[in-house]
Amino acid sequence: MKKLCALAAACIVIAQAPDGSAQEQQSFKTIIGKGYEIKNVTFARGESTENRDIFVVTLQKDKSVAVCYFAAANWINLSPAALEDSKRCDVR
Repeated sequence: MKKLCALAAACIVIAQAPDGSAQEQQSFKTIIGKGYEIKNVTFARGESTENRDIFVVTLQKDKSVAVCYFAAANWINLSPAALEDSKRCDVR
């Protein structure tokens, strides 16, 4: 339940942009290279993921937040293709 709340909070942060800034999509590798720190990694499976096993990775740098979504196998194996996919993470 605690992880579900963290996932919901991360989604809310990404959905809101009080300063009107646009949401960007970037690769995980690019985000890490910019100095973002991983704040949370959550495993999710169920109706919301269409019963797929996924990891939701939340990162932060100053007041900017990024949320990345990975298939479980891609995150566990640190798949280069997934880590370099420019549409893998939402950044605000």
